[in-house]
Amino acid sequence: MKKLIHPRAHKGFSLVELLVVITIIAVLAGASYPAIIGAIKTAKIAEGKKVANDIVVAIEGFEQKYDYLPYTAGTTPDEVEVYTTDNADLLEVLMGMESTPDINPNNMSFLSADSTSKGVNGLIYTGDTLEELVDPWGYHFIIAIDYTGENEIDLGTVAGFEAYKDNDDSPIVARSRPAVAASPGPDALFDDVDDVKSW
Repeated sequence: MKKLIHPRAHKGFSLVELLVVITIIAVLAGASYPAIIGAIKTAKIAEGKKVANDIVVAIEGFEQKYDYLPYTAGTTPDEVEVYTTDNADLLEVLMGMESTPDINPNNMSFLSADSTSKGVNGLIYTGDTLEELVDPWGYHFIIAIDYTGENEIDLGTVAGFEAYKDNDDSPIVARSRPAVAASPGPDALFDDVDDVKSW
C-alpha cells in the first residue's frame, strides 16, 4: 500500500506577502494624506469663521440692547475704529466682565467663548485675568467697528484690512453690519489667502 504524502499545511503568510500588503497600505495612506490635511484645514477655517461671526453678532446684540456700539474707554468714537483681540478691553465689555461697568451697565454677556490652555482657539487667561481671544492657529482677531452709523466699512481705508479686495482689485466695502472681524488664518498673514473673515 502506498502512503499518501500530505503537503504541509500552510500556517501563515510569507514575508513577501506581508511586504506586499504593507506596501499597499503605505501607498493608500500616502495618497489620502493630502486630502486629510486639507479637510482638517478647512474645518479649522470654518471654526475660525464662526468665532469671527460670533464677535460681530455680539457687537450687534450689544447695539440692539443699549442703542450704542461697544467701545473701550472715554467717549464713543465717531469713525471706524480697529480693535484686536490681543487686547482684552473690548472682549471684557462684550462678555460683561469689565471691572467698572460703565459701557455695559447691566454686565450682560453678548459673547461667549471657551478658554484654552493650549494657546489656540479660545480665550487665554493669565490667572483670572482675560488676556486675549485667539483663532484655531493661535492668532488674534482684528475687529473694525463703524461708529458713524452708516453700517458701511471701506476695508481699504481701515488699518489691518487693506489686503481684502474684490474681483476687480478694489477694496471690499462691508455693508449692512456695524462691524467686521478677521484673523490671518493658517499662514499668519492678513493677505486674503485662507484668512478667517466674518463677511
